[in-house]
Amino acid sequence: MDLLSTSCQIWRSANGGDIRGTTFQTELVSLRNKRLRFGQRVALYPDASIATARTPDLILIPPLALGDNIVASLKANRGFIPWIKACSSRGARVVSFCTGSFLLAETGLLNGRAATTHWLCAGLFRKMYPNVDLQPERLIVDQGSVITSGAAMSFQDVMLYLIELYCGREAAILTAKILLVDVGRQTQLPFTIFSTQKTHEDRQILRVQGLMESQNHQRLTMKQLASWGGMSMRNFDRRFRNATGESPSTYLQKIRIEKAKRLLETSTHTVEEIITKVGYEDYRSFHRLFRAFTALSPKAYRFKYGMRSASDELCRGLLIGHPSRRRSVMDRARWSRER
Repeated sequence: MDLLSTSCQIWRSANGGDIRGTTFQTELVSLRNKRLRFGQRVALYPDASIATARTPDLILIPPLALGDNIVASLKANRGFIPWIKACSSRGARVVSFCTGSFLLAETGLLNGRAATTHWLCAGLFRKMYPNVDLQPERLIVDQGSVITSGAAMSFQDVMLYLIELYCGREAAILTAKILLVDVGRQTQLPFTIFSTQKTHEDRQILRVQGLMESQNHQRLTMKQLASWGGMSMRNFDRRFRNATGESPSTYLQKIRIEKAKRLLETSTHTVEEIITKVGYEDYRSFHRLFRAFTALSPKAYRFKYGMRSASDELCRGLLIGHPSRRRSVMDRARWSRER
């Protein structure tokens, strides 16, 4: 709400008071017009209930919850569904943030359409809404009358997207610059953590999954994996896909890439050393797979999430330390170079 209203103020100021395009007048709408409590310290006071709210042009559905709490949250918010459907039938665009996509999917407005949600909840979403084309790697999916977005903090990206949609590119860029919000993000892949998908009850496949995770640094073949499970290759492939939603080869690739990500985050090993540690030999094939699963090169991923180097700490000391501290740091740096 602040982003939308602030964008209007910024755009008005930039144009000498002459506002161009759409202005946003926001309302916080609840099922009943009474105070809403979140935890012990946060309370919100809605502007209206669904019975008294103005007819909207745009509905924004916030996140519901994560994990098992999603189902309980859906039950508590089902009263919104008829109202959302009625507003949509009158031409309102409906936008969901993060797990708000579950409530949007409950309306049926996503059936037969592409959508995204929090990457962590992709498995549950697919199970609950098989008629939706879920694309969890995407940050924003615009289907015209419905727009869905990824994990919680992507609301900033969605707000800029809506400002551009209604007010134009110039207004969106100006808002981003004034509020220091990054623009141009399109994917959740750099943030995704691979889930090992062990909620099924196929014990033979669970055993193979455990062996794949512990032996992923070795050269593993599908024939060997099928043998571990005591199955033919055809039967193994079918049962593995049914249990995990992935082919055995893709599952193994994701395990290895996830291990490589952790090593890039927490170690000082070179990329070449990490490639060997996760069971690959060819740099180009690893680089191609890593980019496919993370949307970043290994070096770019390390730059984004890796540990600070000693030289970074030295520079930090030079910049912010006390004069005596700066001399000490410079002495250590000189000593390091001499060695």
